[in-house]
Amino acid sequence: GFFVLSQGYMALMKEDGVPDDMKGKDKIVFGNIHQIYDWHRDFFLGELEKCLEDPEKLGSLFVKHERRLHMYIVYCQNKPKSEHIVSEYIDTFFEDLKQRLGHRLQLTDLLIKPVQRIMKYQLLLKDFLKYSKKANLDTTELERAVEVMCIVPKRCNDMMNVGRLQGFDGKIVAQGKLLLQDTFLVTDQDAGLLPRCKERRVFLFEQIVIFSEPLDKKKGFSMPGFLFKNSIKVSCLSLEENVDNDPCKFALTSRTGDVTETFVLHSASPGVRQLWIHEINQILENQRNFLNGK
Repeated sequence: GFFVLSQGYMALMKEDGVPDDMKGKDKIVFGNIHQIYDWHRDFFLGELEKCLEDPEKLGSLFVKHERRLHMYIVYCQNKPKSEHIVSEYIDTFFEDLKQRLGHRLQLTDLLIKPVQRIMKYQLLLKDFLKYSKKANLDTTELERAVEVMCIVPKRCNDMMNVGRLQGFDGKIVAQGKLLLQDTFLVTDQDAGLLPRCKERRVFLFEQIVIFSEPLDKKKGFSMPGFLFKNSIKVSCLSLEENVDNDPCKFALTSRTGDVTETFVLHSASPGVRQLWIHEINQILENQRNFLNGK
């Protein structure tokens, strides 16, 4: 399906070349879609078909190939870069190719397909699990498969969001795993006498907390994204769990040298606050243990 269509684009781009200012970027457009496709065609689809006759093998198929499914995560990590390039040429170069190929679907519709497929697998396995439980079958492998197929799409999603973060000077890949991300109302305690509440997308990595401003498509940004605003290194971070006895608030403080900066985070629900406090305490404890040589 979708691959044959994107192959049409690739073939034309190879034959005719691409606009000068796009040279070198054309590889980014498709990322590792080839790798995903080849593996599906040569191996995975055949294995899935075998499972139609022997459904009990479905769970172990996904568990066994968890590493290979990580190629979807790689695809998603590249996707924001791809979207950015595609958006620059969608009405010109790619529109021209679309006309010549006689496609109904835009290139953007094709490039989202691998992301949709990884979500579909998750739903497929969850359905299977439901029916297998009803039929009183042994579901150990299936449960593991569902776990795998919840982690992979989550990491795909994380990668796409992190990839849309603009203006961060450091290396995102050097900040460890992304543990949590959420939207909060954030008040910067030290910004004048009347602290203003601002909407922030906050990313919690193993090494750093990043505050960013959500960019609106409406405001003329071609891509939904996030603009870097502040960060706190975990090595300078302290957590204040109780703020105004509010079940949705907590505060993060950064101490570097003589400079102290505090941010109050107001979460959408008490559950979100609990989750963040739990994760942050975990990180801070790991750090203390590491420093104390435990």
